[in-house]
Amino acid sequence: MNFKKAATIAAVAGALAAVSVPAMALENEFHGFYQIKGILSNYNDGAAIDQSPAKLKENAQANNFAEQRARIFYTAKANDDLKLVTGFEMDTRFGGVTNGKYTNTSDAGVLDGDGINFETKWAYLDFNANKAVNVKVGLLPYKDTLKGLFIDADIPALITTTKLNPLTLVMGYSRYNEINQTNTGLAAGRLGDRATDLFILDASIAPTKDIKAGFSYYLLANYLALNQPQLLHTFDVNAEAKLGPLTVSGFAAAQLGHQKNTNIAGTNVNGTNTNYHGVALNAAAKLAVGPGTVKTAILFTSGDNGSDNSNTAWQGSGVQSYNENGMMLLVRNNATSGTTTDNEFVRRTISNVTLATVGFDAQITPKAYANANLGLAWAAKNRGFGATTVHNGTNYLGSELALEGGYKVYDNLTASLQASYLLLGGYYNNSAADNAKEDPSNPYTARIVLTYAF
Repeated sequence: MNFKKAATIAAVAGALAAVSVPAMALENEFHGFYQIKGILSNYNDGAAIDQSPAKLKENAQANNFAEQRARIFYTAKANDDLKLVTGFEMDTRFGGVTNGKYTNTSDAGVLDGDGINFETKWAYLDFNANKAVNVKVGLLPYKDTLKGLFIDADIPALITTTKLNPLTLVMGYSRYNEINQTNTGLAAGRLGDRATDLFILDASIAPTKDIKAGFSYYLLANYLALNQPQLLHTFDVNAEAKLGPLTVSGFAAAQLGHQKNTNIAGTNVNGTNTNYHGVALNAAAKLAVGPGTVKTAILFTSGDNGSDNSNTAWQGSGVQSYNENGMMLLVRNNATSGTTTDNEFVRRTISNVTLATVGFDAQITPKAYANANLGLAWAAKNRGFGATTVHNGTNYLGSELALEGGYKVYDNLTASLQASYLLLGGYYNNSAADNAKEDPSNPYTARIVLTYAF
């Protein structure tokens, strides 16, 4: 080999090495979980929507089905100040789902699989602009400071977090909905005219590592309905303190806003608007006792009787949660659902409810645990089903007892059993779907669960 050829080969090899250095320097992180459930329930049926017990028959029979969910998260980390975070999800119900988002295919739970159900959860850039400012932009998870009561969802957004100890300031913007022409994906008119925008401002101060207090403001600007703009202002003050084995937290929130009322022709109806005046309150406590934790909480969200142009019901963004309650049927709790077809609650849209809960989470052995939770719920406003002038028997929604026990088969594999029974209150008297003179069946659910986390 002559010197010229050797020099050329060396130069090419050097260039390839230089190009490959950034890729070689990346830290590639993979993690996620797989969960499979067998479910027996007269209430959970895979609809994943608000489901009133009044839809149950007097003697409702149980559904039996199995489903699985896998989530895979990949992070491409360039350095401590820059990374790309992605998350993907695959849901499958045994026997298949061919409606809703699977209308033209299936969710892979059919014969020979081959469904199209690979979904994007996250895809966002996370970087530090300087020592004090962090920026996240893309499709990312966001949960409000009201414990998820206004929004707990994956949203396309720009979120900045500025830390000036002891102050932390979070500012964000998201557009998570837009009217499109049917089957084309094209905007109905100019992009941005008929959309839903969310503006976020969270400020908190932590004078010590155990005490934190904050203020939040959320502006929801909804222009989806033609000539019916909706502006909703949500204000929240919140606090949390850890006092030895005791942790207490809570918030108080109020909503103000309006929506223009129009008829089909687009003209104002009687010159009036719908005015919003919602309220939400929460207080919670957790105390470490012996082998576990005693917890109690109360939540109030206002309701509306539909009698005038003032809507006093608490308004959410469309996806909410309240994970302190331990309930499996009364109020939406991500910690007890986690998959698709058991994500049905009496109050999946969390509004018009007062919920009081008490529970105990016990770590029996390093591998075994057990949880027990009791919840009592009332409707803030007693309003008839599908009517504004008829009242239900009482405001009492019902009492739920929820139990869970689990065992770590391996460090990453947990087997568990879940069971819950809801004893309906007078709110549902004489509202059975098949006989308006009878009461619907009391809802129940039982699940066997296998979870692998990696």
